[in-house]
Amino acid sequence: MKTEYSAVMEGKERMSLREFPLPEIGEDDGLMRVEMSGVCGSDYAWFHEKVKLPEYPVILGHEILGRLEKLGKKAADRLGLAEGDRVVVESRIGCDGCRYCKAGHYVFCEKELGYGTTVSCARPPHLWGAYGECLYIAPGTRVHKIAESVPAEAAVLTCGVLANGIRWVHQKGGVGIGDVVIVEGVGQQGLAAIIASKEAGAHLVIATGVSGDEKRFALAREFGADHTIDIEAPGAVERILDLTEGLGADVVVDATSSPAALETAIDLVRKRGTVISAGLKGTLVRTPINVDKVALNEIRIQGVFTHDAESVVPTIRLLESGKYPVEKMVTHRFKLSEAEQAIQCVGRQLEGEDPIKVVILPEV
Repeated sequence: MKTEYSAVMEGKERMSLREFPLPEIGEDDGLMRVEMSGVCGSDYAWFHEKVKLPEYPVILGHEILGRLEKLGKKAADRLGLAEGDRVVVESRIGCDGCRYCKAGHYVFCEKELGYGTTVSCARPPHLWGAYGECLYIAPGTRVHKIAESVPAEAAVLTCGVLANGIRWVHQKGGVGIGDVVIVEGVGQQGLAAIIASKEAGAHLVIATGVSGDEKRFALAREFGADHTIDIEAPGAVERILDLTEGLGADVVVDATSSPAALETAIDLVRKRGTVISAGLKGTLVRTPINVDKVALNEIRIQGVFTHDAESVVPTIRLLESGKYPVEKMVTHRFKLSEAEQAIQCVGRQLEGEDPIKVVILPEV
């Protein structure tokens, strides 16, 4: 029986390399050979149990790029794909039967099936995450073809980064032509939000970060930010408000892990504006906000979760256009056997390393 390797999270801060048998593929499922997997900030939170996963052991990896190796006939007909196609995979798997799936909101499927997150690799056919050489394509998985011309470092950002930005900023936040947008945080999700804001027609995009973010600020400007501001500098909030003619922004996107950022977002958004709450703070963290200001100024706070097909399809078109060199986000590459170091790198636990985006290659 042929086996392939995956990096397995055994529990809190415990990672190992395991071999798994390749599954038999039926009519409505498939097998993908991984080309590259992105390491998300969520992976870091799960690894250290800042946010706890429902069951262990688990193969992490929900930012997925690869090539279809086997595909059942029913799955091929449903997806419009063929063996050999280069694809990206959405992280959430809908059952199509629960109330959320029936309403088209499969990312909230009551069965909560997701790659690299909710399904233990103890459950056959085991390959439920992209930190591995192969990934199982379950029935109901949404898979999208992507051009060979797109660099791997750009293609791997499709679902878990850029499509998030497009859904959060445009589809949920309503950013449109002429709007003023403030993006708090210039990590991968903040950078994606900047691109999404510009593509949606924003007139002015202001990105905020902290001291030491010079490399990220440079990318933010390359991706369309009109101003980049160190929020820790004296007078930063006043300077931002001056840039918005004292009114504040139409939309403020909090793409940080800082509880203080959400409070600042409420100070920076205009009356009747929208705050997009995208940055996870940790399940044990309680974030104080000025509820009176939210009420009196009729501020909308919009929580956002992940991507879906409605955001993935335009993201693929944008990437295939080559308009933005998003591959520049990828600063660090690790092998499967180095998955723990990759996660530590994301959390800035490796001395001397300052990552923007970390990826894992399916090499042992």
